[in-house]
Amino acid sequence: MTIKQALKLASGKLRKVTDNSWIDAEVLLCYTLKRNKSWLYTYPNKKLTPGQYQSFQKLIKHRLRHEPIAYITQLKEFYGLDFYVDRRVMVPRPETELLIDEVISLITALGNVVTVADIGTGSGCIAIALAKHLNKIKIYATDISSSILRLAKKNARKHKVLTEITFLKGDLLHPLKNRKIGIIVANLPYLATKQWLSTKPDIKLYEPREALDGGKDGLDYIRELLYQASKRKDIKAITLEIGGKRQTNKIKKIAKKYWSKCKTKIKKDLRGLDRVVIISIA
Repeated sequence: MTIKQALKLASGKLRKVTDNSWIDAEVLLCYTLKRNKSWLYTYPNKKLTPGQYQSFQKLIKHRLRHEPIAYITQLKEFYGLDFYVDRRVMVPRPETELLIDEVISLITALGNVVTVADIGTGSGCIAIALAKHLNKIKIYATDISSSILRLAKKNARKHKVLTEITFLKGDLLHPLKNRKIGIIVANLPYLATKQWLSTKPDIKLYEPREALDGGKDGLDYIRELLYQASKRKDIKAITLEIGGKRQTNKIKKIAKKYWSKCKTKIKKDLRGLDRVVIISIA
């Protein structure tokens, strides 16, 4: 079977589980052949070996069970960088890249910030992207799981920023008790439990619930983070990813309760949804 034929057959099968069947087929065939997309289209009539075709079909079967492409290939691009991912961590999303842009803007605006803390680091994509784009900034990355921190360190090592990031185990800000922080950045679970229950199978069956389900209104972890932050005097700003306008006013009220003079700014994603909240404290 040729590359062109294999793509057409796989795409037809994958229509059952995804609207991006052709793209998924391309990605999985590239992964199988260890080639890029340009190569596929340069040699569309090249025949697959029996072993290659068998390997490709095995990957297609995984996708037909709704397994996310990122977990099948153990690779996800974020902010121009490739990250290793598996089912221990949530798959990085494009909208989270807004957090990186906002933290970089904050550091430029504030001028004297020298430390950033990525809370609930997961794959480490936020901390690592910041480390690759910022100079002379100390970065902390916390997570409650030792296993997840090992994964994040693997990614940091891959991108040669392991020495620029201090990884700490613990709940939210607790492991940073004796360390000074300038800016907090966090992509904590923010789906309401009812939302999580109704997510598509790709998410519900494979991605870790603890990285997505934020409780009744999706704000359990964010509330606790803001509470912990309110006990400190060193934090200048907090940048959070959120799940839309339904959470915006609640977060503003919580922030005002703890910091009466704080300013809150909202950034929308490409779909026009409230996606990032920036709380400026000092």
